[in-house]
Amino acid sequence: MASGPREGITGAAAIVARIQPGEAAREMAAEFESRMAAFEQLSDESRADVVTGVQRSLRRLGRFLSTGVMAPDADFDPLREWARARATEGVRLEDLLRSFGVAHQVGWQLLRRHARADETEVLLDLAAPLARYVDQVCRVVTETYLAERELLVSEEERRARTLLDRLTVDTPLDAADGELADRLGVPVQDAYSPFAIVMAGRPPHSHAALAARLRRAGWRLAVAQSDCVVGLTWRRLDLADIGEGPDALLASADPTPRAELADALEEVVVLAEHGRRIGLAGRLEAEDHILEILLGRSPQLAARLRARVLGALAEHDRGELALTLRTMVACRLDRTAASKSLHVHRNTLAYRLRRIEEITGLDLGSPRDLACVYMALAKDLPAGVDR
Repeated sequence: MASGPREGITGAAAIVARIQPGEAAREMAAEFESRMAAFEQLSDESRADVVTGVQRSLRRLGRFLSTGVMAPDADFDPLREWARARATEGVRLEDLLRSFGVAHQVGWQLLRRHARADETEVLLDLAAPLARYVDQVCRVVTETYLAERELLVSEEERRARTLLDRLTVDTPLDAADGELADRLGVPVQDAYSPFAIVMAGRPPHSHAALAARLRRAGWRLAVAQSDCVVGLTWRRLDLADIGEGPDALLASADPTPRAELADALEEVVVLAEHGRRIGLAGRLEAEDHILEILLGRSPQLAARLRARVLGALAEHDRGELALTLRTMVACRLDRTAASKSLHVHRNTLAYRLRRIEEITGLDLGSPRDLACVYMALAKDLPAGVDR
């Protein structure tokens, strides 16, 4: 039969009193290091801080098991400082939570080791309070860690944004700018390569996480911009560096003088958005997509051109002629391929093309008019069409 509340508390206090916090803390810390690589990499000072933190936690646990009363929230402030220190060192939250799982196991082993044979019922009564205490510790550490990491990332990204903004303005850098660049590990140069990364179907927080990971990997001027990552680099950034699989799209430009960087950065963003809209992935070089960038940077003119070509056709058929025109461009003006794609005879295709010329006033044999058609349809062209 289980012991009563008062008897259980008295018995728990007796078991807890036999445990030496210092020795127990060192035992737990040794378990952390043997089971988790993250703790092996800590400095000697940090390891000592871990032992001290575990000692405090064991004393707090002992009071809880002995009295049945959870410590007030303020008593967990040292634990919060401990969690902030681990977050600053880069220890992952999942590793910290795993460590508390290990602490739970070791704590139970300590209680069993120090309980006498006639204290079995008291020991069983301690299982639930021990689990409750570990849950409380995990909650405090998780909340503190996430808040600290958000603060650290925000400060880190704020610095990156500040320097990125300064480098895209054609004014001399001052001493503070140089100090910031040195702090971030960014070489001060006359030219940088702008880039933009998008991941189709991925939310903004995924792009923010990618930007943070790129900064940690050495791409110091990568920042999140809604559902896009933008930045400047002084060495080549490849898709393999992004590490987001085949769906990522990287738009980049050649090294660009600072006086032109703001425009060049806007251009790669426009190109990345264009690629996402039509389903592209991989790497896009700005020099190879100047026409798409022109259209993207002049949306009003692009809309007028689109209306000039497709608007007229919309008034005369139910989409058949517009589809024919899109197919012709997608098939690179190859009439045989377009006929097969549309499942019509070549004569039918020729008739439709004449109707398009009559309705729009365009000459599909004219390079200038064909350029207008291409630009009007560029927004709709499927992936794989030469651009």
